[in-house]
Amino acid sequence: METLKIIKALGDENRLRLVNILYEDELCGCEVEGILQMTQSNVSRHLSRLSDAKITVFRKDAKYSYYKLDKETLKEHPMIALTVADLRKEKIYQEDLLRLSAYKTRGLSCDTIKENILMFTTTG
Repeated sequence: METLKIIKALGDENRLRLVNILYEDELCGCEVEGILQMTQSNVSRHLSRLSDAKITVFRKDAKYSYYKLDKETLKEHPMIALTVADLRKEKIYQEDLLRLSAYKTRGLSCDTIKENILMFTTTG
C-alpha cells in the first residue's frame, strides 16, 4: 500500500517538480514558491500530499517551514531517484534547477524573496 501511495503522490507534474528541486537541498516553502513560480496555497497543497506519502519531511524554524526529502523513503523506494534522473532530461525540470542554482548563487533568502520582484530568472 505504501508504494501505491507514493506512486499516486508522484502522479502530478507540480509534485514531481517539487521532488526534483528538493532532491538537491532542503528548502523553505517560500523558496519553493519563488523557484517554481507557484502560489503559496498551491505549494502547500502539493507539499502536504508529498508529506502524506512520506516522501517529504519538514521542520519549523521561527516563522518558516523547511522541507526535504525523507531519506528513509528514498532508500526504501529507489524508483524515486530513478524518476528524478529521468525527468531531468526534460526542459521544465532543467529550468527549475537553473532557477534553484541562480537563487543559491545570488545569496537570496526567505527574507529577501518577498522583496525581489524578479522571481529568480536565470539571466542577469
